[in-house]
Amino acid sequence: MKPATSLASYLLSFLTGIMCLSVCATGQDLVVDAVPSHVTNEFSPFRALGSTVDRIEVKAADKALEQPMLNEILGAGWQVISYRQNTELQAEAWHWNTDGTWSDPVGQGYFIGQATPSAASLDHSFGYALPHRGTTMDSVEQGFHYSKLPDGDPNTYWKSNPYLSQHVTGEDDSLLPQWVILDLGSVQKLNAIRIAWGEPYAKQYRVQFWTGGENHPRYQATSSIWQTFSQGIVNDSRGGTVTLPLTSKGPAMSESSR
Repeated sequence: MKPATSLASYLLSFLTGIMCLSVCATGQDLVVDAVPSHVTNEFSPFRALGSTVDRIEVKAADKALEQPMLNEILGAGWQVISYRQNTELQAEAWHWNTDGTWSDPVGQGYFIGQATPSAASLDHSFGYALPHRGTTMDSVEQGFHYSKLPDGDPNTYWKSNPYLSQHVTGEDDSLLPQWVILDLGSVQKLNAIRIAWGEPYAKQYRVQFWTGGENHPRYQATSSIWQTFSQGIVNDSRGGTVTLPLTSKGPAMSESSR
């Protein structure tokens, strides 16, 4: 087991190497403080640095995580290897533990896996598309569930992620706000939005617009900001179908709204 390494001393050689590059390129000074008494935190490079195996099918996992392939992976110098499903990118829920309970006792609805593993080996974990959710773009590309939000059918609906609700997390819903983006395809003038709420519905919400113009917020999230419409804050929603005026000074320009 390798001992923990102070942050200052571990980064010293790396930062010294880039110091000249930084100074030569931008004319700025980079100061490295390696005084042991100034260390604010420590970490173990052996545990903190590594790589991941990302979203592979069951048959591929069975072959990749056994010999002789396993030795090749462990000998590649990646150190600690973790496995992830990237379900957060696919509007899915990740069930790493197949032991758990269902919201409907007959064995359907929403599944919640046990927080601690059982004695049995956990060879596989699964990502499941959330009902009534979906992302329209990813659905086209990979065959996941379509988002029903913009289909114009009042009998279908989009549903927020129940795994982020207070019932599951034990935390107030305000700590994990949920949102949905409407891509209008091009810059449009907006002064109102009509929402048909289902049950249950959001009691507090806000409507915002993207200030980045043609810069897509999904791929260029740091290029601009989401700005709330002047009348886009609702603190006492009563559900139903509501037409919400967004501005009193004329329509705002936006390509995306949420």
